[in-house]
Amino acid sequence: MHFSGFLGKKALNHELSKLFNEMWDTDVNRFMPGKDYTIEVQGKAGAVQQGDSAVQDSTARHLFHNVNEDRLKSIKTFSTFISLLDNYETSTGVEEVVTPEEIAENNCFLDAVLMTGVMKLAHEYLLKKKLAKPNLADFKYQLYDIWFQLYARKEGDRLDSCGFEHVFVGETRRGKQILGLHNCVQFYLQEKHNQIDYKGYITRKNKTRDQKSKPIVVECKTIEKII
Repeated sequence: MHFSGFLGKKALNHELSKLFNEMWDTDVNRFMPGKDYTIEVQGKAGAVQQGDSAVQDSTARHLFHNVNEDRLKSIKTFSTFISLLDNYETSTGVEEVVTPEEIAENNCFLDAVLMTGVMKLAHEYLLKKKLAKPNLADFKYQLYDIWFQLYARKEGDRLDSCGFEHVFVGETRRGKQILGLHNCVQFYLQEKHNQIDYKGYITRKNKTRDQKSKPIVVECKTIEKII
């Protein structure tokens, strides 16, 4: 029984891996390293632990050396995405107030995303798994609920967060800890405006051959943390 479950999980992982590769190849808007952007990894940061308040700076320059902003602004998925980044209170515990203008911006972003080949592949896969409805309007509503529906980080507390904010915008807890911010566009824009100070990269312990050093040590505003 355990063995058959293992095989099922392996088959699912292979299926998802195939889908992700197809999505990657289909993404005509993808930025190419060395052409659309360049980064400078620079030095290795000093030894740190999760939540450390002091990190040795091993860099003299930004992580992002160059980004093709003309292309960034000309692609609708990027331009509508960027318009959402200033819609949130980054501090956890502060209730979000969503305006009609922000709702309109959310919908414009979803409309742009749903026109891409990448999202069409995702929709087709979810249809096969009976996890989405065939009507695009219904699928858009589903995405809106997943990304933009507000929730409270603490039970009974204020509606202070949503999936989109956590993943793409980033949040701060008590001004000392960064949550989320898993997006290179937001990272680049924050670094450009000196809201993020890249400190260097760290290496993973017991890493495999396929795991490379990750440039993830940053300082946000005046608070040093590890993403």
